[in-house]
Amino acid sequence: MTDNKPIAPLLQAVKDAAPIMMAYFPIAITFGVVAGSSGFSFGIAAFISIWVYAGAAQFMLVSLFAAGVSPFATAITVLLVNLRHFLYGATLGPAFSKWPEKLKWLSGFGLTDEVFAVASTRFLSQPPQPAYQLTFAAACYLSWVAGTLVGAGIGRVIPGSVSNLFTFALPALFLALLLSTQRSLAHLSAALAGGALAVTAQMLQLGNLGIVLGAVVGATLGMSLQSKLHLRKEPSLSGNG
Repeated sequence: MTDNKPIAPLLQAVKDAAPIMMAYFPIAITFGVVAGSSGFSFGIAAFISIWVYAGAAQFMLVSLFAAGVSPFATAITVLLVNLRHFLYGATLGPAFSKWPEKLKWLSGFGLTDEVFAVASTRFLSQPPQPAYQLTFAAACYLSWVAGTLVGAGIGRVIPGSVSNLFTFALPALFLALLLSTQRSLAHLSAALAGGALAVTAQMLQLGNLGIVLGAVVGATLGMSLQSKLHLRKEPSLSGNG
């Protein structure tokens, strides 16, 4: 009989990636359409998704280009938008400490918001396996690239105003994945504090700095609260009898 153990992580990875793939595909089509209607060629639109692969940052890159912003300012802005991925990598880094260096780089490239949301939850119960994680990330990546190719092909036919109707799907997907994780006082406090700070920063026109500040402050608050709650549950070591 054939041993299915090596195949099991691959099948589980595709199963876990399926909801993200189904959401990525139409959003990537939207990006391809927006890129085409903004003057990008089919090849350039495809290259952006293949090389950048950054969701919201790609839409921003296209909009800044269409507005005539300098390449230097565009690059800095896109880097700031993606700065949150530094936090993602720092959070999951210890879980990948025993991986070969090349596999770490491959996994890091595929670490989108939604991949992080699923991976960070899954790694609470078991350590990451290269076969699972790389297959999971690759499936999401290929869905995004495929959607971009389709969108770039029809980008000069569909108006950008129509494609913009689908841009809500990316944040909606991330929120759905986030809400499906653990729900405790610490998690709720971290989410509310981080979200409130990010919104406040946006109202003060601080740009994408609010995303980073919200993530750092929210995570710090959540960890501190979780530690205090954990200490209260532990039996006192200085008992009276």
